[in-house]
Amino acid sequence: MKGVAAIITVIILGAVMVLIGTTMTLTSISEGQATVAETKIKKNQALLDACAEESLIIINKNNTLPSLITTTFGLCDITINSQVGASWNFNLGTSGEMSSLELNIVLNRGSTIAISNWNDQ
Repeated sequence: MKGVAAIITVIILGAVMVLIGTTMTLTSISEGQATVAETKIKKNQALLDACAEESLIIINKNNTLPSLITTTFGLCDITINSQVGASWNFNLGTSGEMSSLELNIVLNRGSTIAISNWNDQ
């Protein structure tokens, strides 16, 4: 009887150890996936910020805005909602692996650029 009790104890302890190991592995995988997703979202936000800065430079230099901006981070689409004289209203958009981001900018271009609206959508 002592041998049977020992075998049952070993089987139970083995099952508990496998359960704990599996749980820890699945938790690590979930945390890794969350970290990758967060990194991709941050890269997409960096792309949107770079496109916003580039769009302000282009407007300041040329008083025009193309429909597509290329930065070192990637491409952004531009939709001009309105442009009357020095007043601009446009949206910047990015599409990444994990998310799509959009930014609305309203500004007035005079001797300097005065931004009156900067909204993430």
